[in-house]
Amino acid sequence: MITESRPLSTFYSDPHKGIDRQATVSVSGDSDYIVNMYYEKNLIHSRTISGHTLDYAEDCAENWVLGVIKE
Repeated sequence: MITESRPLSTFYSDPHKGIDRQATVSVSGDSDYIVNMYYEKNLIHSRTISGHTLDYAEDCAENWVLGVIKE
């Protein structure tokens, strides 16, 4: 069964540092969050976050754009 997701927030890397990363956080269903991680506008990874808060999913997105999570 395909569940539609609803976008919640978007994170961007600092363009002055020469890194082009972006992450979006969406909610799917009632409690799952989906973090889509992009590098140079290409989807690199999609991570489903279950059993955690929106803050946790947004921390994951922020870690991607900051380079804490590697490709």
